[in-house]
Amino acid sequence: MKVYVGTYNKYNNGSIKGEWLNLSDFETETLFFSKCAEIHKDEKDPEFMFQDHEGIPEPLIAESYIDSRLFEILYLDLEEDMQTAFLDFMDNQHFYWKDINEAYSSFEESFRGNYDRLQDYTDEEADEMLDSYDLPESITLYFDYDKYYYNQKCCGLWISENGNVFESN
Repeated sequence: MKVYVGTYNKYNNGSIKGEWLNLSDFETETLFFSKCAEIHKDEKDPEFMFQDHEGIPEPLIAESYIDSRLFEILYLDLEEDMQTAFLDFMDNQHFYWKDINEAYSSFEESFRGNYDRLQDYTDEEADEMLDSYDLPESITLYFDYDKYYYNQKCCGLWISENGNVFESN
């Protein structure tokens, strides 16, 4: 997650001078804003302007605002693919959660993995279920994977644009 930090003063005077900052380089939100102040030390009281960003969901950032929950998510110290999955989950929840630890707990309960298609997940799940019953192949041949997929989808199973599969709790 990166953000380009300029100031309103510079922008209003025709300059977009600023710097790209990788949020994971900062251990705390305070250190991030200290770095922003250091970049714009040529201004007495800089009013930071977040002119561009990468990898940050829109509800967590605006031109003049970064949601502090973003830093809490970074503090979870997740691998990039898990962080993406968690953000997908949060986005689907419309960033409802205020308590990031509670949100992450709910995420862990509903996350099923990353797949190319939702039906890839349901087919794998069905195969595991059928294998657990140790049924003869002559019976398992009659299993309808498409109907199982449809049923699971109707029961709240969903997939994000990034291929992360979740089951609604």
